[in-house]
Amino acid sequence: MFSSPEANACRVLPVRAAGTAGPRPVSASDIEAVGGEVVVTTHRVTYSDRLKVFIGPHEDVDSFLRPLRRMDGHQRFALDLTVLPEPMPATEVTSSVSAARGDLALRCAGSADAMTLQLRTTVDHVTHRYTLGFPGSRLGLPTVYVPHGDDDTYVYPEEVFTAEHAAQIFHEFFHAGVVPAGLRHREILD
Repeated sequence: MFSSPEANACRVLPVRAAGTAGPRPVSASDIEAVGGEVVVTTHRVTYSDRLKVFIGPHEDVDSFLRPLRRMDGHQRFALDLTVLPEPMPATEVTSSVSAARGDLALRCAGSADAMTLQLRTTVDHVTHRYTLGFPGSRLGLPTVYVPHGDDDTYVYPEEVFTAEHAAQIFHEFFHAGVVPAGLRHREILD
């Protein structure tokens, strides 16, 4: 999924479902079958700022765990899960939908053994970004180095996740549109 030939690829994964009128995110219980098979997309997954895949409401935690386990911090360094403004048939995914930033997203960067998670929300046209972490003291400057692609980030020890734990957080975000209670949010000020 991360190789160079796929750098600008855009692919839609089929999901057997039909859309609902509700806003994001759409839970599996809100999806009803409507005559015939309709491919519905609810989220965009971007791998290492290159490959974009559109997925629907029936993904499971393994869908996130497999690519997270492959992250190496260099060639495979990021996964971004963006909620689409509304569920849409796969045939309506356009280049503008594919390129749109999105109002709600969860991103991880780093390697399978040490990654950082960031939540991006937009409220009233104001975007906020947060680094997620476990409870604990955050005194002084962040000291844990997390390489990702050509960039690097420093975070606090309480803000480092493994692929297995990140997959559970992605899974909950995917199905509920929120990160698990108990995670601390440290706002990133640009």
